[in-house]
Amino acid sequence: MSFNLTYGLLFEVTFLHNYFLNSGEAAYAGMSTADKQKMLQKFNYDSFAIITPTVETSTRIRNYKMAFKPTKTGFRLYIKVKENDETDPYISVPPDLKLDFIIAIKDFQFEHYTDLEFVLNQMFLFSNVKPSTEPVTFQYLPKFNENILISNDFLVSEETTEHFLSELHTAESRGVFGLLSLNMKADNAAKNIVTSAGKMLSPNFKIHFDNRKTLWKYIDRKAATEIKTKTAKPLTYSGFVEIDPVTDLIPAQLADTHYPNPSVKSITKKDGDYYSEIFI
Repeated sequence: MSFNLTYGLLFEVTFLHNYFLNSGEAAYAGMSTADKQKMLQKFNYDSFAIITPTVETSTRIRNYKMAFKPTKTGFRLYIKVKENDETDPYISVPPDLKLDFIIAIKDFQFEHYTDLEFVLNQMFLFSNVKPSTEPVTFQYLPKFNENILISNDFLVSEETTEHFLSELHTAESRGVFGLLSLNMKADNAAKNIVTSAGKMLSPNFKIHFDNRKTLWKYIDRKAATEIKTKTAKPLTYSGFVEIDPVTDLIPAQLADTHYPNPSVKSITKKDGDYYSEIFI
């Protein structure tokens, strides 16, 4: 008797964040392939987030002979396949099968460096199927080749949030930033996970956060003065943003003066603008 231990990729989810991938004012999207690889080598999504299958999804993963495998940029879900066809699951996957994964934030400064607005009683939903409680403007989960950054358009209503949280066990419903909810058959065929015949398409979905940009305020407590940048500047983990004291600052400063970049620890919001405070 032969025993098949071959697994094929059902789907992959890639998490990216421009705070870690950009370098100063050099955007990751505009980098060469070699430079992108260098930034990705230093990147690990679990520095800011945790992704776990829900209790119900964990049961489905076991029942359908799947395997959840974390990666540095997210996770892959594999499934046992037939010996003679590595795109054909060993156990047939129904088109209405839904798999949910909880996204929790582990870095308390995530809100500081991420270009999002956080709203009480509303969560972010990343899905290939629109809930009935959401409008036609619902934003679907992008695929890897789509140039889409996560924005507040991915926030769902309180009603939708309450519905999804009610499906979770009490212990896992606390501290949910967002939910990744994937159906084998999507609203749009381009985002299907399996074909109508049940064969695997192995899509790669992407959740790509943008870094926050803030006005930089330099505060001299002894002199009781404040200087700020004319425009918002990007917050990045790597690289350095050069400040021209003559053209970048209000009021303009002497040309031979130098100004540091801020950390993400001290950020305030006033009249809709975000400020990074640097004490000099």
